[in-house]
Amino acid sequence: MSSTVLSERNVILRLEFSIADAVHQRGLLPVIASALSAWWHRPRVPSQLPAYLRDDVGLPPVAEPIAWHSLPTAALIPHRPRRRVS
Repeated sequence: MSSTVLSERNVILRLEFSIADAVHQRGLLPVIASALSAWWHRPRVPSQLPAYLRDDVGLPPVAEPIAWHSLPTAALIPHRPRRRVS
């Protein structure tokens, strides 16, 4: 029993050929518009996803939001000693 697995190079070449073929048939601007539309309408992770579902899907836990006014200024601005000019 043998399996035919596409190499990464073959997949990239096929994708480039498909894009080139689409541009040849429809033109560059419609292809770019379709790509942007597909990107804009891509599936997104719901904002209020429970922790057990995030873990199931393999997403990291939700990070706590950081308020800019709660950060100490010493941590934000690195201290650099001044050089003496001789």
